[in-house]
Amino acid sequence: MIVLLSGAKKNIGDFIITDRARTLLEHISGDTIHHLPNWEPLDSHEDLIASSRAVVVAGGPGYRPPLYGGVYPLFSDPTTLPRIGVPLCFLGLGWKGDPGDRFDLAHYRFTPRTMSLLQALGDGARYSARDPLSAEVLARNGLHGEMTGCPVWYHLDSLGKPLIVPTVIRRLVFTPPEQRVFHEQSQELLGRLRKMWPDTEIIVAFHRGLEADDFTKASVSEALQSYAAFARHLGCRVEDVSSDLSRITFYNECDLHVGYRLHGHLYFLSKRRPSILLEEDGRGRGATVALGAPGVRAWRLTWSSRMARGLSSGAAARRLARRFPVKAARRDAVSDALTILRAELATDFAVCAAVPARIDDTWPVMRKFVEDV
Repeated sequence: MIVLLSGAKKNIGDFIITDRARTLLEHISGDTIHHLPNWEPLDSHEDLIASSRAVVVAGGPGYRPPLYGGVYPLFSDPTTLPRIGVPLCFLGLGWKGDPGDRFDLAHYRFTPRTMSLLQALGDGARYSARDPLSAEVLARNGLHGEMTGCPVWYHLDSLGKPLIVPTVIRRLVFTPPEQRVFHEQSQELLGRLRKMWPDTEIIVAFHRGLEADDFTKASVSEALQSYAAFARHLGCRVEDVSSDLSRITFYNECDLHVGYRLHGHLYFLSKRRPSILLEEDGRGRGATVALGAPGVRAWRLTWSSRMARGLSSGAAARRLARRFPVKAARRDAVSDALTILRAELATDFAVCAAVPARIDDTWPVMRKFVEDV
C-alpha cells in the first residue's frame, strides 16, 4: 500500500494532479493507493503510515521555504517519520518563486525546520521536480532531485502520439489568472481573442470556481463574479470547473487553450492539444523552460522589486516585499501572446508540436522514479 497525500480541495488543478499521480502509481507499482489530504496533520494516521510501503506527496508548488509545517503539516513531532522509517517521496513538485526570476532562485532557501526534518530523513526522502528551476531549488538547498516533470504531463493513452493540430478553432478554452493583479491585462487579452474569432465558442473556465465558501473569500468571489459578467458581455460561455474532474470533460473536445492556469495548460498539452500560457510567476516560467511550449511573461518588476534586487540580502528583499507590491502586469504581454498565437496558427502550431517529444523523452525518468518508490 502507498499513502498518497494530495491538495485537492477546490482548485481543479489539484484534482488533475491527484488523478494523474494516482494513475501513475497504480499503473507502474500495482500497489493499492490510500488517499489522505496533505493539509491535515498525519498524527491520527500513524498506524496506517507505518503499515504503508511509502508516503507520496503529489505535485503542486510544494517546494517552498516552509515545506514542513507550513505547506505540509505531516507529523507534528518531527521525529515520527524518521522513527517509523517509511520513505517519503515528493513526486513532481515545483517551486513558487514570485515573480520567479534569477534573484528569487538565488535566495530561495528552505526554513531551518524544513531542513532539519529532511536531513533527519536522509535517504528515506526522495525528490523529483516538475521543471529545471525546481530542480535547481533542490540543489541550492543541498538536495538531489530527478527532473521527472509534473504528473499531469503524463496522460498514458496519449504517450507516443503527436499534437492534434486543429484546422479551425471552433472551441477555445480561456483560463483567467489566479492573481488579481492580472485581471485587467487578461480581460484585454480575452477581448482581443473575441475580436480575432467572433464566431468561435470561447469558454472562460474558472479553475477555483466563482462562489464564496471555505476556500474562497467573499471579496475574491465578488471579483470573480465581476470577471464572469465581463466574459458573458463579450458573448463567452462561463464555466465553474472547480472541485470535480467531470466538469472539465469538455476540454477534450476543445481545439486550443489560452490562459493563465498552469494545469489547464499542462492538461491540454498532455492530451496533445495546443496551449499558450501567460506566466504569473515562477510556476509558469518553470513549465515553459521544461517543455518549450509557448509561454509569455505576464509580470514586470515594480520599483520596490528592482530596489530589492540591488540589495545583497534576500532577507531584506523579503521585508520590502511584505510592504510593497512585488510585481505588476506587463504592458506588452497581450501583444506578445497574440504574436505567438498568430505564429503558431501560421505554422500548424510548430512550437506546440515539439512538446509531445519532450514529454515522451522525460517519461522514462518519471517511470523509473515511480518504480523506485
